[in-house]
Amino acid sequence: MSTLDAPIIDTSTRNRSAISNGSWLLDGVDNRSALGRRYRDLCMSFADDLGGADKLTEPQRALVRQLAAVTVESEKLQSSIVRGEHVDHESLVRLTNLHARLLKQLGVKATGKSSRRSQSDIFNRRTTAA
Repeated sequence: MSTLDAPIIDTSTRNRSAISNGSWLLDGVDNRSALGRRYRDLCMSFADDLGGADKLTEPQRALVRQLAAVTVESEKLQSSIVRGEHVDHESLVRLTNLHARLLKQLGVKATGKSSRRSQSDIFNRRTTAA
C-alpha cells in the first residue's frame, strides 16, 4: 500500500501538535521555568473559571492563553515597579486595558470567594482568641 492510499485519521493524537494535545501550551517555552509554571497555572485557573478546559472551544482556549500571557507580562511590570525600576507606564496601561477586554470577551466574572471583614471584626476575633 502506498502512502497516498493510506487513510488519514483526523482524531489521532499523533497527527496533532503538542499544543493541540495539551502537552505544551506554547511552542519553544520551557513549562518548567517559573514564568512557564505561572503561565500554565493561569491558563488552568482561567479555564476552571469558565467551566473547565474540556468544555472550552478552540477560540476560547486561544483567548485563555492570550489572557494568561498578558497577565504574566503585567505581573512582571508590576514587580519592576515595586523594585523601584523604571517602567514604561504606557505599556502597563495598554496591558491592563487588554487584560480587561480579554476578561470581558471571555465572560470571566470577578467574584470574591469570601466577604471582606471589617477592622472591628478582625480585632474582635483576636481578643476572643486570646
